Amino acid sequence: MRKLFILGGSALQLDLILEAKKLFFYVIVLDMDKDCVGSRWCDEFLHIDICDKEAVLKKAIEYKIDAILTSATELGNITACYVGEKLGLNTNSYECALNTTNKMKMKEIFKKHNIKTANYKYFEKEDLIDWKNFPCIVKPVDSSGGRGLSYISKKEDLEESIKKAFLYSKRSELIIEEYILGRQFSVETISSNKEHQIITINEEFIREVPDILELGHHIPAKCSDSLKEKISQVTYKLLDIFDLKFGAGHIELRVTDNDEIYIVELASRTGGMRSEMINLAFGVSYSRLLLLSVLGMNLKLNIEKSNEVDCNFIIDYRAYEEYLNMKRNKEFLIFEPNSIKNVEKDFVATNLGESKGYYFILQNTKDNS
Repeated sequence: MRKLFILGGSALQLDLILEAKKLFFYVIVLDMDKDCVGSRWCDEFLHIDICDKEAVLKKAIEYKIDAILTSATELGNITACYVGEKLGLNTNSYECALNTTNKMKMKEIFKKHNIKTANYKYFEKEDLIDWKNFPCIVKPVDSSGGRGLSYISKKEDLEESIKKAFLYSKRSELIIEEYILGRQFSVETISSNKEHQIITINEEFIREVPDILELGHHIPAKCSDSLKEKISQVTYKLLDIFDLKFGAGHIELRVTDNDEIYIVELASRTGGMRSEMINLAFGVSYSRLLLLSVLGMNLKLNIEKSNEVDCNFIIDYRAYEEYLNMKRNKEFLIFEPNSIKNVEKDFVATNLGESKGYYFILQNTKDNS
């Protein structure tokens, strides 16, 4: 039986844990939370900080693991690639993990390879902040899920947003970049032995400025064939530039009214909730693809549209009201991974970690046949 380390045991990794069991792995979950949901579904649980690369490596050697991976966590991805590289397993390189986590490194690579991205400046905590172009985005170089991110329309608000960004940066580093107006998309990919395939293009819906934050996602995105082709071309180029060899790719981008594409960022991991959405939309297990990838299998996908799927986040009271209305609409099926309780009218999340939950919407094809 193959021994598999899965880094993280939260709800974000649960689908991966369950799918690994179906493929007859001996599943060992590592997490600092002894009561995490994944601890109840694995073969063995190790109470370890997944950010501690050397501790995880030591245990990996002890257990003589065959594979290591994670889902939807950047810190876990860094450790997985570090350990995988040390042990000669099928993971991306440690350098790839760092380059697809640190937003400053990403920007430098975009610039080197003439990949269009928002104009930016990099600052450390002791720097004198000199920025004159508004509106703009302020964000830490090493965070995700909207943590520490701010939209700024005037100079007077810059100082407060900088303080906020530094609070969420372990490296005390931030980026200020121009705000690109347009639709936002993400591309979800799978790679094995450096052979890349696009699974789907997802449209991301963002709360109105200045309180920008993801409201929800829609798979598959509704866009023209010509735009899909342009997105596909830049996606494959990026996967090669960043040397993704195995596993998931998650690329976020903005598209202007004249179909210019600006890359926001790239991650060598799954995006949050994408495994569930892809499964509901296409009947394809993203988690199974990840597992087959780390086994080195050549993957040939034949993705056909089946259903349209939304994932919505409860990030304010308005989103909560929409959730209640959707539950009353019999034309749709609602799937709730967690219990969504009453939300106060003045509630406003500043990042996805503060959301009151999320839910999936699947059109009831039986009623519309």
